[in-house]
Amino acid sequence: SFWEFAIPKLRETKPLFMLMESNKEYLFKNNLFDMGYGWESHHVMNDIAKGKKSVADLDSLFAKIKKEYPSEAYFMNFTSNHEENSWNGTEYERMGDGVEAFTALTYTMPGMPLIYTGQEYELKRRLKFFEKDSIPKTKGKMFAFYEKLGALKNNNKALNGAKNAADFNRIKTSNDKMILAFSRENKKDKVTYIGNLSKQNAEFTLPLDGTFTNYLTNEKVILKKGQKHQFKPWEYWILVQ
Repeated sequence: SFWEFAIPKLRETKPLFMLMESNKEYLFKNNLFDMGYGWESHHVMNDIAKGKKSVADLDSLFAKIKKEYPSEAYFMNFTSNHEENSWNGTEYERMGDGVEAFTALTYTMPGMPLIYTGQEYELKRRLKFFEKDSIPKTKGKMFAFYEKLGALKNNNKALNGAKNAADFNRIKTSNDKMILAFSRENKKDKVTYIGNLSKQNAEFTLPLDGTFTNYLTNEKVILKKGQKHQFKPWEYWILVQ
């Protein structure tokens, strides 16, 4: 009742973007909060990295969101934040070699990605929670990685992830327990994510035909329906057309 009273009053004064550190479905309704924290997807990603869950659990979450949340609801996707970093460890502690695959996922799945302090500088230590804790600002591999993902997210309409989100289409593979594949589309733009979210080598086929560009490497990728693919642990593609 507080938010139902307060938020309309605030919006009378100026346009606001309301972010809640929660994922309560009823707080998205009636033009209250714009975005919630993607806690559920974050915890699923952590558990996949530990081998406790699989891609099937992400599929269940996507289905739950579609069923239980209003169509305008969307979430902030993250591999780390201030609480996770300080209390549960850096993304490298929690996700190991899967960090890049999961980071790429947070930029391509519906929603808005978060970069937590130091992630762009590949910081591999926990930050103090309530004290000043400066970070080194040496640009390396991850800085360029985040820059490129950010450019794709900002400029490719297929990754629109807010209230006018682009389509999200799960692509069925022959190995959906290990392989997550989906496409995002908006008018002329299309982005496809294919990732082996496991610690094992994965063999699979895709129902895709066409010529694509691997966005991160600029290499041409030709896919044929039923073609066998071999992905190493945590290997992924972001394909654009």
